[in-house]
Amino acid sequence: MTASSPSKPYLDGKKLNKIEQKKADKDGLLIGTEIDQFAELGWEKVDETDLQLRLKWYGMFWRPKTPGKFMLRLRVPNGVLSSQQLRVVASIVERYGENGSCDITTRQNLQLRGVLLGDFPEILKRLKEVGLSSIQSGFDNPRNVTGNPLAGIDPQEIVDTRPYTTELQNFLTNNCAGNPEFSNLPRKWNTAVAGSKDNFLLHNDIIFHPVEHNGVMGFGVWIAGILSSQLNAYALPLNAWVKPDQICDMTAAVIKIWRDNGERDKRPKGRFRLYLDEVGLDAFRAMVEERFGPLIPDPGSVFNTEPRSHYGIHPQKQEGLSFAGLHIPVGRLTAQDLHDFATVSLQYGSGEIRLTEDQNVILVGLTNDTIDGLKEDPLLLRFPLEPGSIAAGTVSCTGSTYCSFALTNTKDQALKAAKELDAELNLPEELKIHWTGCPNTCGQAYMGAIGLTGTKAKNSNGVMGEGYTITIGGSQGANPTLGELHQKAVPAEEIKSVLKNVLIEQFGATAKT
Repeated sequence: MTASSPSKPYLDGKKLNKIEQKKADKDGLLIGTEIDQFAELGWEKVDETDLQLRLKWYGMFWRPKTPGKFMLRLRVPNGVLSSQQLRVVASIVERYGENGSCDITTRQNLQLRGVLLGDFPEILKRLKEVGLSSIQSGFDNPRNVTGNPLAGIDPQEIVDTRPYTTELQNFLTNNCAGNPEFSNLPRKWNTAVAGSKDNFLLHNDIIFHPVEHNGVMGFGVWIAGILSSQLNAYALPLNAWVKPDQICDMTAAVIKIWRDNGERDKRPKGRFRLYLDEVGLDAFRAMVEERFGPLIPDPGSVFNTEPRSHYGIHPQKQEGLSFAGLHIPVGRLTAQDLHDFATVSLQYGSGEIRLTEDQNVILVGLTNDTIDGLKEDPLLLRFPLEPGSIAAGTVSCTGSTYCSFALTNTKDQALKAAKELDAELNLPEELKIHWTGCPNTCGQAYMGAIGLTGTKAKNSNGVMGEGYTITIGGSQGANPTLGELHQKAVPAEEIKSVLKNVLIEQFGATAKT
């Protein structure tokens, strides 16, 4: 089937797969006027495509494993949340009791579990009142815009990323009203802005790295990072430098070329990097120049050797103030946890927290006379300032508890393995161990020093069940690398012992006596 849509001329004459046909028939943003009706009807009576596909344009994800209990994904640009916003999120989660929970994602935002469709209109209203949104947070849309979690307080800061992440979000989502210019992309799109010499964002589709050119601070542009079932590769330099007020124009130029020309028949080949590899970087740069105008070559950013750890208490750039990095085991929070974070953020700090891409929390604005109080707060028994070296670097996707794509129960298995290994081993320093339940690699396995990707494997009884493929050597920094295959199809029951051997043999771990 080919599509011909006056409102989407870039689809004219193209062969579309079944999902693309559904998107062409009705843009996901159009269900915004129907959400109240959906809530009244109940999920059982909502059109199947609206229910399972188009609601994702408003952040609501139908979960086959928990029919009627949705996952709601928010937008949290730069991972910045106020205590008031935390309270509202907590109140949403607590309504659902044992079915409700909240996960910090690897894109500095939040996913809420157990949400009922009948509550959705009221939830959207309450989120909007505190400046939060879920618009275009799923499927073939521009996802949450990420940035330096220490923006505005970082002693090593080059630029404060918050104004730019907010500007990009407003541009891509039409101030969270929904932007039809970017609501029908070939696949998802990830945007990021760096604020210091840390280099941990190269898995994004477009990244702006701060660098000075002729005395003007601007951004070097990197494009087409990808972590997926088809390909894993870090972003490439476009060899383009833009002024701060050009980031939206550059984003539009890059994204629209791909939107108009990307693959829409074979869905696995729809990601931006696969299109870029097909046309070539030089040819793509020429296309960008046609849309954007003459490009200034990138003078080149300088990167730190390794990304910094945020754990513990550290001085902010503001004299007399500090921030505290707390460990959130596999990123999962309850309603009570959210309320408690709102309380401590006001009691000891400025009333604000930051979310990190490794699924942790930073409290900001601590004064010298509140630090000791924070150290004694019961919250730190659950969320320590100095976690064990293995737990500290553990990152996990949602896993099979909620996600129908996941082949393994990543969160529970990662939590158990980290706890036991920290009790048994001494490890010289924090190590990034990324768990992902399927080849879609939401847990960013190939970025981990150790990466675990869910698969099927035969256990000791010869029964096929949960297992992992292990990769080793992923890193971020001045010379980033992707993990390489170490071992295939390790049964889940053996994963701890295999990890233990890898940690001892390749990362200098020693047994505790």
